[in-house]
Amino acid sequence: MESHTKVVALTGGIGSGKSLVAGLFKSWGAAIVDADILAREVVAPGSEGLKELQKAFPSEVLVLADGSLNRSKLAAIIFADEAARLKVEEILHPKIRQLWLKDLDKLRQTKPAIIVYVVPLYFESRRKMPEIEKVVLVAAPDDLKISRIMARDGFSLQSAQLRLKAQLPDSEKISKSDFVIHNVSTIEAVTDRARETFARLTQAGPYSTPG
Repeated sequence: MESHTKVVALTGGIGSGKSLVAGLFKSWGAAIVDADILAREVVAPGSEGLKELQKAFPSEVLVLADGSLNRSKLAAIIFADEAARLKVEEILHPKIRQLWLKDLDKLRQTKPAIIVYVVPLYFESRRKMPEIEKVVLVAAPDDLKISRIMARDGFSLQSAQLRLKAQLPDSEKISKSDFVIHNVSTIEAVTDRARETFARLTQAGPYSTPG
């Protein structure tokens, strides 16, 4: 009987530690596809995604002199106006999904341990992903996320809070997730929890969700 490669979503709020967990999963044999990287591809200079953004916001300077997206300007727009954020999602999310499904089809042929789609807005997205079999959430307290965002990205407290506010709280995501990795203390601690989760995800038999 041919083995089945499981497809898993790895999600979590900004500053939760998704990248750390994704790196651990990759080191243990997972194939990783990052939605943030795909999002950059669909707005590359000269892309249809970038052209559609320009048409949607004609009064804004969304393209820099080198032809690339003015990311700080776009961020200012979407975090200040929910309707604008939804418009951007309508333009970009279908294109991101096309790239993901294309990558998924290729990866399935290589038969990795598991295929992990790192998708920050999995629960916030209004689009269904029937290919996802299990969801892993990386969770952390909001104050810890904010301190990480400020230290990592140089954001002000207000900017960090705005970005966090645009996402659903962990309290709403935990009950909807199959596995939860709490990233609240040391790297060693989150590594142990991630290793346990990875072992359960890659076991030969049926899934067993941690209690």
